[in-house]
Amino acid sequence: MVKVNAHDPERQETVSRRTVLFGGGVGLLFAGITGRLYQLQVVDHQKYLDLAQRNQFNRRVLTPLRGEIVDRFGAPLASNRKNFRILLVPEQAKDVDAALDKISNIITVSDDKRARILREIRRRGSFTPVQIADNLSWHDFSKINFELPHLAGVLPDVGETRDYPQGESSAFVIGYVGAVTERDLAAQESDHERVLLRQPGFKVGREGLERTYEKELRGSAGAINVKVNAHGRVIEEMAETAIPSVQGKTLSLTIDAELQEAAMKELDGESAAAVVMDVVTGDILVMASTPAFNPNDFNVGIDPDLWRELNASPYKPLLNKPLSGVYPPGSTFKLVSAIAAQRAGFKPNHTAFCNGRVWYGNRYFHCWKRGGHGTVDMKASLKHSCDIFYYDIAKTLDVDLLADTARKFGLGQTYELGIPGQQKGIIPDRAWKKQYFAGNPANQPWFQGETLSVIIGQGYVTSTPLQLAVMSARVATGRAVRPRLVRAVGDLILPAPDAPLIDVDQEHLKVVREGMNAVTNEWGTAARSRIEDPEWQMAGKTGTSQVYQITAEDRAKGLAKPQDLPWERRDHALFVSYMPYENPRYACAVVVEHGIGGASMAGPKAREIMKAVAAKDPASRNAIDPRTLAHASPVRQG
Repeated sequence: MVKVNAHDPERQETVSRRTVLFGGGVGLLFAGITGRLYQLQVVDHQKYLDLAQRNQFNRRVLTPLRGEIVDRFGAPLASNRKNFRILLVPEQAKDVDAALDKISNIITVSDDKRARILREIRRRGSFTPVQIADNLSWHDFSKINFELPHLAGVLPDVGETRDYPQGESSAFVIGYVGAVTERDLAAQESDHERVLLRQPGFKVGREGLERTYEKELRGSAGAINVKVNAHGRVIEEMAETAIPSVQGKTLSLTIDAELQEAAMKELDGESAAAVVMDVVTGDILVMASTPAFNPNDFNVGIDPDLWRELNASPYKPLLNKPLSGVYPPGSTFKLVSAIAAQRAGFKPNHTAFCNGRVWYGNRYFHCWKRGGHGTVDMKASLKHSCDIFYYDIAKTLDVDLLADTARKFGLGQTYELGIPGQQKGIIPDRAWKKQYFAGNPANQPWFQGETLSVIIGQGYVTSTPLQLAVMSARVATGRAVRPRLVRAVGDLILPAPDAPLIDVDQEHLKVVREGMNAVTNEWGTAARSRIEDPEWQMAGKTGTSQVYQITAEDRAKGLAKPQDLPWERRDHALFVSYMPYENPRYACAVVVEHGIGGASMAGPKAREIMKAVAAKDPASRNAIDPRTLAHASPVRQG
């Protein structure tokens, strides 16, 4: 112990100074602590209270239900179903790899899926939930919930996923949904939309109407506060803070789901397409394409082996044949050719003698019937599908007039249906050939011999099944009928497109209609496809378009007939029609790829489809009244 000498004033003064400085320092320290406590507890009380509440409460996005797509009577074509899924919040899980190892002990997480999850986490950040698995069975979902106390950051969730109850039947009309990509995010107009698209498992339209009407179907996101514990696990939802999400709008289509399924069954086993239209409203009742894919496979993530199989199939199950399949129209084009001939001055009583072939230029042009048809007029040329009659016309017919007539009756153009990928086909004329062969000047002029091929629907001319259905509707009515698929978007009912009279002499259509009636009802080329019920008498026209010309070498090998050839070299079979003949209401086009004969293959299929259409028409004696169906819809027209 140091003793201070009372008689040493200088030493005593030094000790006293140190005491004062120490005491002052301690006093200042306590004053600072007191001031800081006052600032924290009084001045900044509200600030830190807000921060504490933010740690206690999280704001969660409420994903909206996607709008439904329904048929003309309200039957669901695209709806939503419960989806048991598992989410992971990386920031709460801390060790993501360890969390995935634990989950893998309960449900299967493949290496590919694990790699995808890790990529998603790097892309989205550690605070955004990432989907680990979806479409789980109740058994697997229950096992995850049982182990939840040992799975930090894991969130079991009951969401919604897209469901296509009709499966393959309406695949090409509806399309499908798929996962959000960086391009989708970049295309959004606001951060609010980007936040919604970043929600785990969120899907956007990828094909068909799902893609075209994405904004209308998506709906609006909501939000809710949730109370969380120290581990970030939700312990309470604050319902009073919720802003509800708004479901997307319902699309009401012109399609009849029952007729669509009936057409798909009729075409089953073939690579084919069928379109049925209401010739008054333009409503498309059937737009079938076989074979087709199941959109539910894409919704849950398509299997790579199935994807390769779909792409490799020669039957093209991923091709929307009614809109994107282009085919030579064959003899169905003769409907247009007969009208063009009359516009050029040929009368319905004009005749030609058919002995099976005609010489023009430097070669023979053959009729499909080897022995010929004898003398035929315009009606008989349609009834028997005589090629020689049209070759005779083509020797002097201006191809530009023929092309103009074809366009007036719906060929060579696309229609606003809301489905991407529609093809225009080719209606050749002089300008088209000059542009097409621009790099080869020697081939630019149009040769009259080319008109002989085009006038019977061969050569350069191609069309889609939809265009052929439109052609039939316009021949039946004389009006520029335009097809449509969507009848209403939400509460907005869309009017039927205008159908003004086509600017041709309406008398020119009379002989064409008579010829179509003779094809089916007067023992023409499609007599086997007639509908016996006089109330629904069907008028039609057969067509067979050549895919491959049989050579002398083929004949030497025993391949003298189309059915002897490999499938991919056989002729296409086509048939167009409308009914009833006296008071037209429906038009139909059927194309069977490599089906060889329009009369033998496409015609009978069209007959069965049209009989199903007649059975549901309200004017039919034995009609099925749609109002008695459980899925009846208030949206009705026509």
